[in-house]
Amino acid sequence: MYHSLYNTLELPRNVSVPEFVLRQLDDEKDLGPLLFPSPFTTRADAVPLKLDDVRQGAYGIATSLLSPELPGGAWKKGDVVLFLTENQHDYLLAALGTMLAGGIPALLNPQYKGRELVEMMHKVSPRAIFVSEATLANAEQAAEDYAETGAKPPIYVMAEGHERSLQKLLQAPGMQRRAAGDKAIESVQIEPETDTAVFCFSSGTSGPPKVVRLSHFNLVANVIQTTVALGGRMNKPRFDDANWYDQPLGPAQDGTHEVHLSILPQFHCYGLLTALAALHTATPCVIFSRFSTEHFFEAVQKYKVTFMFVVPPMLLALATSPLVKKYDVSTIKSFASGAAKLSKELCQLVLEKQGIPVTDGYGMTEMSPLISLQTTADIKRKHLDVGRLVPNTEARVVDVASGKDVGPGETGELWLRGPQMMLGYLDNDEADAKSFVPNAQDPERFFRSGDIVSIDEQGYVKIHDRLKDIIKYNGYQVAASELEALVSACKSVLDVAVTGKVDRADATRNELPWAFVVPSDEGRQVPEEERTQGVLDYVNARVPPYKKIRGVTWMDALPKSSAGKILKRELREL
Repeated sequence: MYHSLYNTLELPRNVSVPEFVLRQLDDEKDLGPLLFPSPFTTRADAVPLKLDDVRQGAYGIATSLLSPELPGGAWKKGDVVLFLTENQHDYLLAALGTMLAGGIPALLNPQYKGRELVEMMHKVSPRAIFVSEATLANAEQAAEDYAETGAKPPIYVMAEGHERSLQKLLQAPGMQRRAAGDKAIESVQIEPETDTAVFCFSSGTSGPPKVVRLSHFNLVANVIQTTVALGGRMNKPRFDDANWYDQPLGPAQDGTHEVHLSILPQFHCYGLLTALAALHTATPCVIFSRFSTEHFFEAVQKYKVTFMFVVPPMLLALATSPLVKKYDVSTIKSFASGAAKLSKELCQLVLEKQGIPVTDGYGMTEMSPLISLQTTADIKRKHLDVGRLVPNTEARVVDVASGKDVGPGETGELWLRGPQMMLGYLDNDEADAKSFVPNAQDPERFFRSGDIVSIDEQGYVKIHDRLKDIIKYNGYQVAASELEALVSACKSVLDVAVTGKVDRADATRNELPWAFVVPSDEGRQVPEEERTQGVLDYVNARVPPYKKIRGVTWMDALPKSSAGKILKRELREL
């Protein structure tokens, strides 16, 4: 058993996420704006938000949801609001407001549309949908299709000037009875350790994405764990109730003028967690709804950005762009990479070109998500790993064949537990049974990560491979089985395996979704180029852009083990 080498924390078990990050303090009046609108926003009236703006807005959302005037009847604890929008500076405000009302924000990738979007709606049964102008049409169509078997949820647009604006909902008659609303909010009884705070969506190894249930306690714990591990890369925490940040092992909590650029998708647990941590530390964030190299450099210079969470493709663009010479980016102290494998070569390239160190980390949605994180001191020690376990996290490294724990430096599947471990999957007992050891009900259970790792004697975690059949493309997780099911529907296909093919010309070592296909007898009658295009057209018309198959390789037979299991490792090496 491996234990985090940080001091064990006494974590708050009786506080909800909104109560924790929106806590009102006497020195708050000295704080400037914390959330700045995206430079790409079409919302002309959008303005930067101070902490009290976030608090008042969240209470307004909660009051509105709890009001008798809400379409569809009385709001109940546990009701769901589906979020289908790109990054917005008030996204977190709306999510916190939903939580204050005892509701559950379901954070969905805004690229979902059609069949996939309706399927996700059926999983979570939303009472309302919050969208942007860009996603409104998709949401409207999906809501119509969903209404064939369920009630059509009202849709509100996160845009001040829109006729169905979320802001107009807050101003509607009866919606702003703050005194009554506050009493209604106070009447909502949240059990932080057992009540779901948010639904996030995790790519499964079989079938469509699973819905991950994260509790209020999970998220509050991971905010504190993340703040400990990041140290001075965020501002000094606004409060420290139990000496959480007095950590001899960790970096100093001495940040005073830190500014973050936030480009991580807010629908992803990674983006949600870092936004919550920024509120806890009053660290200003410039919100980006998409990545643009020039806009990034402009924002760094304008706001004096000191730090950002990134994925490897962004790092490559930043390291090689000639635009950097036009701007002053000297305020950037470091980057932290996540969501995809970070190569040593790319880290070195960024350091050589920009003089900026890059740390790596490791997490997954089921762990809220942070598990381990490098510090900048780790980089100086040349550790090529994903850092040490964050506080209060325990791990086992288990030999896949024997089921026995292995020693330091030896490889095995990583099993995890800690206060950030999810409650479980929504309405999916089968997935719970496969994921938890010895079982989902055991209070001492471990979560099976599906990743092959080693942990050395100093507690540093190194990722070697993964059991989970997930392709990581540009920071997104793509389930190979989902694409295989679509490819198999093509008449030209007899057998198929989809895996990630490393783009060797790309320094980020990005994985391209790639299909290895055995043609059917009917397919063999068609020229290879024509049947390739047929497969690509069929599949890519039915999935979001990041899930598109990037190429097809035709084979006489797929490599298989004696048990008939496809040997995808061999395919990845082709």
